[in-house]
Amino acid sequence: MAIGLDETTSSARISRYETGVHEPPIATARLLALELGVPLAFLYCDDDELALALLNLAALSSTERRRLLRQMGWTWPD
Repeated sequence: MAIGLDETTSSARISRYETGVHEPPIATARLLALELGVPLAFLYCDDDELALALLNLAALSSTERRRLLRQMGWTWPD
């Protein structure tokens, strides 16, 4: 498997992660997110609208994200 899980157990492990029976260690979740091309936070998002917002924000450049967040009235330390 692309993230280094043992191929003989990876299907069962991923299924348990998907159903919430088990939660992957953060290092495994990072690898999954990287392999799937999604932000790590996306894997933990329990709201479909927020998950979609995360995907759309991640697709923007850093400059575009900051501009959008500023328009929303959000600030952050530089």
